[in-house]
Amino acid sequence: MPLPPESPRPAHRHVAFLGGPGVAYEEYLPPAALRPWVAVFWRIRATVAFDLRILPDGCMDVIGGDIVGSFSRPQTVTLSPGGVYEGIRFHPGGFPALSGVPADELVDLRIPIRDVLPTFSSLSALAAAAPPPDPLVRATIGARSLRKLARESGYSERQARRRVLAATGHGPKRLMRIARMQRTLLGGKHGTWARTAAEHGFADEAHMANDFRALAGATPHALLA
Repeated sequence: MPLPPESPRPAHRHVAFLGGPGVAYEEYLPPAALRPWVAVFWRIRATVAFDLRILPDGCMDVIGGDIVGSFSRPQTVTLSPGGVYEGIRFHPGGFPALSGVPADELVDLRIPIRDVLPTFSSLSALAAAAPPPDPLVRATIGARSLRKLARESGYSERQARRRVLAATGHGPKRLMRIARMQRTLLGGKHGTWARTAAEHGFADEAHMANDFRALAGATPHALLA
């Protein structure tokens, strides 16, 4: 599905992009009929060789004819000079809602989409009869604790884990941590690192650094530099 260059860009970047000089990244809104499931169409243009670090974000993508499962760990992709790379990024829980395929079956995998959905023709055809993404996923992304999520959603911790795992490939606690990491990177450093940590719900600066190392393989200082 080609990107529509006439589409307006989203006002806010959907996930953190760790590019650099010579690497341009663009996001475009999908057609209105796909927006419950699809977050953005994206394009990367590289004029230099660049090793791009891609962090867990709770999302799945379509790249070329492949479905790319949500990452459990950071990945590095080498961009070539003159390369143009395009894809479609789903909201967390978007592709499983469209396809009926649990996200935990596709974590860290890249598979031809027709191996997953043999009769696949288009995302629009899937959307015609698909339910919206599980609303528990959005609630989880915005939650600060599993106990609070269970209390406010009415689901037990076990029920919440089963649903969020099927929708995103991550348990609720891990998805909360991934979402917090992404919010921190998108927001950038505010004053001191200690203040930044407090604003995003970390116990302290050391907690933030350790959580980033576990999820991203680097500290927020190194990533934002």
